[in-house]
Amino acid sequence: MARRWIMLMLTAVFLAACAGTAPNVLHVQAGPGGLSSKKEEINDRGLARRIAFGEVSIRPLDLGSSMEAQVVLQNTSSRDVVFEYRFIWYDAAGFELSTVTSWIPAGLSGKEARGFKSTAPGPNAVSFRCMVRNLRPLTDTGS
Repeated sequence: MARRWIMLMLTAVFLAACAGTAPNVLHVQAGPGGLSSKKEEINDRGLARRIAFGEVSIRPLDLGSSMEAQVVLQNTSSRDVVFEYRFIWYDAAGFELSTVTSWIPAGLSGKEARGFKSTAPGPNAVSFRCMVRNLRPLTDTGS
């Protein structure tokens, strides 16, 4: 009986730890003419073994009024992977400019690589974060 209780508690702790895992993040700083630096932050090693950040492309839109970014995500496994991603844009002082920061569900087939795009919300955007996490189940709001 005590052994079952211990196994149940260990399982509960493991599930709670998995549910609270922070997303993997790619921090990108844009300079004149495009990309000036990028840095990966890996918080979920299991997800990092299945999805890798690839090439980053940045292009200006409408004579410097804004920019568009594309990050290639690569499925490094042979199985299909489902996940959620989002982009958050920042100004030079580090303040968030994004108006919509909801997670977008997506998936990649085995070994597939595909670009995911986002457009800066305004001309003063200088950096962004592309965040990737495991797909989270929707919660019932009771309505």
